[in-house]
Amino acid sequence: MTHEKTFTLETGRSVKLITKTDVKCQGGTDIEVLIKEPKEENYRLPIGKTHPKYWKLKGLDARKTRMLQMRYSGISDKQIRKAIKEFNELLIS
Repeated sequence: MTHEKTFTLETGRSVKLITKTDVKCQGGTDIEVLIKEPKEENYRLPIGKTHPKYWKLKGLDARKTRMLQMRYSGISDKQIRKAIKEFNELLIS
């Protein structure tokens, strides 16, 4: 199951949180973060190959990579918790 939530930050940046889980395997919840600047047409990862911190991602596991992507997206913990709460409510209903 997948749930998408888009937030617009004060800077005009749009942040899309994609929350997904595999109900059959009862795995954990994965969160993917994509950003889009006001002048851009498509969403992209917050840390791309041209980002100065890209080298940090190579040495991290998947969970820590996602956490670093979230931190550099500019989204707050409150917004992340809100998206996860909505996702969990969809799973229950």
